[in-house]
Amino acid sequence: MPRFIPESDFYFIRWNCGILGQIPLKVRSVYGADEGYTDHTGKFQRKLNEHFFLADPEVLIWTHFPYSEMESNYSRWQLLDKPLKLDEFNALPKVTPFFFEYNLRIRSRPQNPVVFRFQTELKITAHKPTRYKYKLYSVEDRENGALNNYVFCQLKEDRLLGSFAISPPSEGMYYFKVYARPEWQMYEDTTLKNVAIFLLECLKAKKHINPYPLHDVPWGPAQSFYDFKMKLINQVGPVIVTWGGKRKLTLETATIMLITQQLFDSNNKEMDTRGIISREDSDIRITFTITPPRTGYYKLLIFGIPKPKLKGKWRLPLLASFLIDCKLTKNPGDDDPYNSNTKKDTKKKRMRVPTVR
Repeated sequence: MPRFIPESDFYFIRWNCGILGQIPLKVRSVYGADEGYTDHTGKFQRKLNEHFFLADPEVLIWTHFPYSEMESNYSRWQLLDKPLKLDEFNALPKVTPFFFEYNLRIRSRPQNPVVFRFQTELKITAHKPTRYKYKLYSVEDRENGALNNYVFCQLKEDRLLGSFAISPPSEGMYYFKVYARPEWQMYEDTTLKNVAIFLLECLKAKKHINPYPLHDVPWGPAQSFYDFKMKLINQVGPVIVTWGGKRKLTLETATIMLITQQLFDSNNKEMDTRGIISREDSDIRITFTITPPRTGYYKLLIFGIPKPKLKGKWRLPLLASFLIDCKLTKNPGDDDPYNSNTKKDTKKKRMRVPTVR
């Protein structure tokens, strides 16, 4: 991403600053006039954007750095109690007006680029639960989502913190583009807006890294899980780790639920759950017994609603999504009493054959 270098940058953007009473005001009329979009015919359609009209100085500093060769104390035009230095400004990720419209904040330490080895975690906080999507791609490529399965996204801290764990498959420079919208707005418009772009520099990547199954929403319980007053009994977080054998996942519900599940492999291909997942319903508790057939990643989706009183076809919302990380599988015959490998069972009995004279 470009960095502002006063000695070499010749493209300057002008904005106005004035004082009304004792309140300093900033206006950038060019942005408001030039905002818009390109329609299906390729024609640019102007659209008014008031984000940069009377903008808060703490907001404007994310995109505008006052500089003038004619003035030594140009930092005063930031209108901040603690003005940012140039290197601090260049370390900020690039954000859009929607970032501030949705009341988002970056929890991670500002860096541009974000330099790391193996894996890095980016954190974005919000005032209300927010839906996220993202795109990870090399700086040498056009924008695409081909590397999205090397990102693990989940919501933490009462679903107010968006966590993005990024493990690129190889060393190099990457763009990480984040889209968002508050969940309460999803009922009217499901379009997610670009809120931030991060530049990443991976110095060293993991060898033989396994990509995650593709997932369109953050991993873990969805908002409907909490709306129906459900609880996780024996699980913390969205990753279910198994070292072989059977692994149980128990949910507690406030009422009898109509539940169904789907299982996908690491290539996002749906699997037949017979012999892999069994379920036991006991009053307000539902227990899934998971027996992965081989090592690797799996995606478990759980859908459900309170059991309807009337029969019919019902659309079941997503309750939760879990990543199953199977690190080891047991020999299928270990639990089979008819195929045991113990010495007691494998010891051969000698048969005496009488000799005939």
